[in-house]
Amino acid sequence: MNTTTTRSDVDQTQVNEQLRKAVLEKKQAQVEAWSMQIEKLQEGLKDAAANVRDETEKRVADLTEARDQASEQLAQLQQSTQETWASILEQSDEVFRDLAERFHAFTEGQS
Repeated sequence: MNTTTTRSDVDQTQVNEQLRKAVLEKKQAQVEAWSMQIEKLQEGLKDAAANVRDETEKRVADLTEARDQASEQLAQLQQSTQETWASILEQSDEVFRDLAERFHAFTEGQS
């Protein structure tokens, strides 16, 4: 059995690793952006009326929990092997999409 590594094998491995790195960086940036939005929302609660504050606190807690799930998915993705990358990426895409929809719904409700 010939185990010689060709230049195209090496090139494909480098491309795969660059793609993986780009996906991880994008997801990390999104989690950080959501964290900043949550912090801003929490700061805004200080000035909100009591009834609005209670509802907003519940929604912020929901967003925080969802953000934490996205962070967990990102960590799993970072630790994944080449064999598990695709399935974990698909799972994380679903979690990130759900969280984006939650943020969108929340901001629509605030305007």
